[in-house]
Amino acid sequence: MDSLWNEDKPVLQVDAGDMFGRRNKNDRFQAEFLCDVCGDFGVDAIGLGEMDLNYGLDFLRKMIDENGLPFTNANVRDLATGELILPEYLIVEKNGIRFGIISVLDPLYKIVTMAAKDPELEVNDPVTVLRELVPRVREEADTILLLAHVGDRNAEELVKEVKGIDMCVIGHSFRSLNTERIIEDSALMCATREGQFIGKADLFVDDGDGQLMAFDIEIVDMDGSKDESEEVLARVAKFKKDLQEFQQAKRAAFPRDLGSDKESFLVDRSCMGCHEDAWQVYAQSAHRKAFATLRNKGQQNEPECLSCHTTGYRYKNGYADERPFNYLINVQCEACHGYGTEHNRDGKWAQQAKDSCVICHDKENSPDFDYATYWEKIKH
Repeated sequence: MDSLWNEDKPVLQVDAGDMFGRRNKNDRFQAEFLCDVCGDFGVDAIGLGEMDLNYGLDFLRKMIDENGLPFTNANVRDLATGELILPEYLIVEKNGIRFGIISVLDPLYKIVTMAAKDPELEVNDPVTVLRELVPRVREEADTILLLAHVGDRNAEELVKEVKGIDMCVIGHSFRSLNTERIIEDSALMCATREGQFIGKADLFVDDGDGQLMAFDIEIVDMDGSKDESEEVLARVAKFKKDLQEFQQAKRAAFPRDLGSDKESFLVDRSCMGCHEDAWQVYAQSAHRKAFATLRNKGQQNEPECLSCHTTGYRYKNGYADERPFNYLINVQCEACHGYGTEHNRDGKWAQQAKDSCVICHDKENSPDFDYATYWEKIKH
């Protein structure tokens, strides 16, 4: 990038989306670092990928505000208000040429966030949106650039269906386009993935009408053979140190310091033998799907979540990744009643279970919790 910036020629930097990583707190911590660095790079436009909403809309907007990141999208709306969640398009001028930059997301890419109370989003049909939007942007721009987070095949279909797109940078693709590719009158470009490649296109644009006359493609492999920036290396080293401290702090906040080494959890199947009716109620409850809820949101390694979505996470001999403790997934009987080896029939187990509810159903995670109402869902 330094070599490009130092050529003393205008550089238009764009990204077609999925800057953020998987849905866990480690990757969210990494996303904050990436946003900080990319903000310094002076990126001109970033399209929206479904993974950019992994940590919630508020997090995305926070990163945009703190780092000056120019995210844009034309077809993702807040279902309740009908409003777009990001600027509809951007106008970026380079060397006297006005580039109209539009981004769309494929409706088939599922948006799942870590945020508990994110607004419900709808993703409108890209073709319908672009047919209306491209002529409108053309009134302000000389050249139309589409950031198509739709994959290779769908990107080709888009530029066939929608006239007036001069260039299309493809996102959500698993292969780079190493040579010049033109569909209809649109130039297609793609460099994939996870920062392993950077795509460079030398553009020859008519100064008069902004028409793309020719372009040369180069895909740069970030394989370690390029000279490293000492400044960036130092920032990466600091990030790795900070990440290690962050991970240690997360686990330290939920120490395994409860219970006794002498006691054991016997898992729910042990309870079924004597409590068949109660077990059947449990088997149909959301408690038995608690770990699947974490897995679906990519939170199955987060201590904060595991403490309530598994059995005995903070207890000695409780849930852990390794066998046999990994059998203690979900909110099993002993998550409420305590160690099976301490089973008693003096009524204390029932009271202990009632008292345990508010440990996880607190104001932050379950603000509407009411014991009588919730008890009806698992009554046994």
